[in-house]
Amino acid sequence: MNRSSDGRIYPFVAFTALLVVGFALPTAARAQINAYNSIGLEWTATGDDSTAGRASAYDLRYRTSAPSTDTLSWWNAATKVPSGSLPVPSVSGSTDSTRVTGLTPGTTYYFVLRAVDDAGNWSGYSNVASAATLFCDAPTTAPGSFSATSDTGRVDLSWSGSDPKATSVHVYRGSGSGSLSLLTTLGASATSYRDTAVQAGASYSYRVAWGSGCADGPSTSTESVVLPGTPAPPGATPVSASLHAYPNPSSANVQFVVRIEATRDLDARIRLFDMSGHWIATIVDGSLSPGNHTINWPRTSREGHRVGPGYYEAVGTVGDTRVRERIVLLP
Repeated sequence: MNRSSDGRIYPFVAFTALLVVGFALPTAARAQINAYNSIGLEWTATGDDSTAGRASAYDLRYRTSAPSTDTLSWWNAATKVPSGSLPVPSVSGSTDSTRVTGLTPGTTYYFVLRAVDDAGNWSGYSNVASAATLFCDAPTTAPGSFSATSDTGRVDLSWSGSDPKATSVHVYRGSGSGSLSLLTTLGASATSYRDTAVQAGASYSYRVAWGSGCADGPSTSTESVVLPGTPAPPGATPVSASLHAYPNPSSANVQFVVRIEATRDLDARIRLFDMSGHWIATIVDGSLSPGNHTINWPRTSREGHRVGPGYYEAVGTVGDTRVRERIVLLP
């Protein structure tokens, strides 16, 4: 950073002039996590001493109103991005970036950035960067005539109707008296689903909702069923696993949901391949406990590059169960 002889920092001229919001236009949305609730930013790093070295840390803040002439008051009232979400400053002249998540759809946000050196000297305020999240036009109706029917080794779900704003159907399931969580994501035209990852004698609850790229619409009522047959004896270890991805198709990141029903941790290895069989990325490689695990894949390859549009398939094993899910990536 530029300092005068008395140790004060000069204005961060190069830095402030180069802070920009990427993805303010749809043509640049390819780097966003989710255009409805996050905004990506990038800027050119400054040095610790003029254009040499690097700063020690960043402080990024935002509000839904633009700063007036009193930037200090705006700054003190602004929301601070957690330090763990910000990059370690790169050497002077490099491009640094971050994505601010948890934002409200259809809202314009204003961002200001500062940097600090290892002696605790703060830079001035950057220029104001602004961008808007996309408006969320979620479905407004719930699927009709929803029913859940149990049979040996399966539960058959069915529903009717459509919603012009829907891009998918989300199926939720709960076991026993537990809460419901996402079981699978289907195409918007789907009107049925067969759940075979169930256990004899167990009880399950289901509901469905039409979804869009940003939110679910109203859901159906919850339907409960009990599977025929005798429950597994005490000490038995029934194991099942499934893999689902959403949103699918996706123009941004993809959430992979690994659902495990077991009484112990299971080794999980799931990789993403293109249609030619090339290993593109690793989704998970480790041990997973029973329950639902949502894994965010930021659409990057093993080499850290953005993965292009096309058809891909996630394939792997969870314990002794083989899982598979095909996804479609959009531009």
